[in-house]
Amino acid sequence: MKKVKRWLNMMTLGQTGELKKLAVWIFFDSFVASIPVTIMLLAIYCLLIPIAQPGVDLPLTQLWIMCGVLLVQFIAYNFIRQKTYIDFCVGFAGTIKDSRIRMGEHLRRLSMGFYNGRDAGDLSTVLLRDYSEIENLSQQILPQIVTVLIRFALMLVMLTAFDWRMMLSVFIVIPLALPFAFLSYRRMNDAGADFQYSQQETSSRILEYVGGIQTLKAFHMAGKHFEALKYALNRQRNAAIHMETGAAAPVSMLGRFVLNGGIALVMLAGGICLTGGTLEPYYYIFFLVLTLTIYDPVLILFTFIADFARTTRSGQRIEALFKERPLPEPSESQQPAGLEITFDHVSFSYGAAEVLHDISLTFPEKSVTALVGPSGSGKSTITRLAARFWDAGQGEIRLGGVPLKHMRTDDLLSYISVVFQDVYLFHDSIEGNIRMGKPDATHEEIIEAAKAAACHDFIMALPDGYQTIVGEGGSTLSGGEKQRISIARAILKDAPIILLDEATASLDPRNEVLIQQAISALVEEKTVIVIAHRLQSICNADNIIVLEKGHLAEQGTHAQLLDKNGLYARLWHEQNQAEQWQLR
Repeated sequence: MKKVKRWLNMMTLGQTGELKKLAVWIFFDSFVASIPVTIMLLAIYCLLIPIAQPGVDLPLTQLWIMCGVLLVQFIAYNFIRQKTYIDFCVGFAGTIKDSRIRMGEHLRRLSMGFYNGRDAGDLSTVLLRDYSEIENLSQQILPQIVTVLIRFALMLVMLTAFDWRMMLSVFIVIPLALPFAFLSYRRMNDAGADFQYSQQETSSRILEYVGGIQTLKAFHMAGKHFEALKYALNRQRNAAIHMETGAAAPVSMLGRFVLNGGIALVMLAGGICLTGGTLEPYYYIFFLVLTLTIYDPVLILFTFIADFARTTRSGQRIEALFKERPLPEPSESQQPAGLEITFDHVSFSYGAAEVLHDISLTFPEKSVTALVGPSGSGKSTITRLAARFWDAGQGEIRLGGVPLKHMRTDDLLSYISVVFQDVYLFHDSIEGNIRMGKPDATHEEIIEAAKAAACHDFIMALPDGYQTIVGEGGSTLSGGEKQRISIARAILKDAPIILLDEATASLDPRNEVLIQQAISALVEEKTVIVIAHRLQSICNADNIIVLEKGHLAEQGTHAQLLDKNGLYARLWHEQNQAEQWQLR
């Protein structure tokens, strides 16, 4: 029973209460739907009266009353059926909507470590296809299950009242057919897992192919790399064929054969009772007709086994995603006493690889601190830990004396603006992308932010100006243009803490000067952490932290670090030499 409750909870996405309400309407639906069969049996009885009792007139009055009952049933059934259908579709659509919103909120609270370990095709399969499976198939399966259970209960009582022997001959084959249904479901479930894996792989290959088409064309590999997508599509096709025809169809057909044999059993048992004089001919006809009515929904459920297994797999994947543990949130968010950021003996690992080793740092309030060092030294990790995209593995990170774990994520991020090296813009207008920094900003404020980020002129040169749609990921803009829009977004937010991850990496020399001026205005009187590979851009930083292989190598001002003649000095001289390089 617990398994049934768990399955219903999974199929209804936790809204079993809605199913209980709908079960009441489905009961009325099934009851009213069975009236024509009952009227037909009564009509047969009336028609048999002149045959069984010669000389007796055909009871026309009763037949006319039956026609009137059928007319009332037709009107009532249309109302009840419409109510049941609309409530089920609309109600379940609302359940799907609520669950998707909860899923979006849940995903928002997960750490970035979760996304680093998940494939984009896997997540898109869950969010799009699995929810569609639940929505589309459960609307068919759940009403059928409820209808079958209600019809069985009604028929069991009614048939037992007429003749328990015939009732037994009708129902005895159903338990005999159930093992085939369970075996078919098990095989279908295994095949469904392979099919869903192939769907996920196909989604990943499509995203990979579309996203990397420019690189593939540049290296003349578009056709060759397409083989991976073609293989994934063929694998999905073969998995679908195996699931529909090879996995469960033979077993399912045996179950249907057993049910069809039940009709022969009823005919045989009724014939024996009829010849023995213990069963009236009318009752014999009555049981034959009702047998078809009882077996029909069971046969329909056999046809749903493939859908049933696939929907169950989708429900399990959605359930598993909800079980992913988000970053813990405090019941009450503490407010920081200042804007100083402190790393106290912090270590952090991506999986088994530790990238920060016992780091203790202080980023003073209203100062500019630069992070430099070779690639892979942990610079970006520090900025992401400061924004609590992850929790530190060991040690503690504090803002204004308050541990980040004691602040709600939304409260913490309200203090922070981030300009990433890899900028992502949404499929929206330029104004909409900038407005993300301050949703209630006026158009004039957006223009001022764009001017400060040196992107107003190129925006006005576009066909639709600020209403120009930039495409998913900002695909219609250059890297430098995307970066400037990202900086405009940060300027508009005007947060007291600024995290800059190579904010000028994609800019040409002319715009770099303009952006550096804009950044100077942006970071004034703010706590700033800036990652820079071009050391010339952070010479005036209040403090420069040099990292090497996740360790703190040295720190100080530009002049102090040059005097130490350590790693920073070596990086400085190597960069100066690199700038003198020219193509020969």
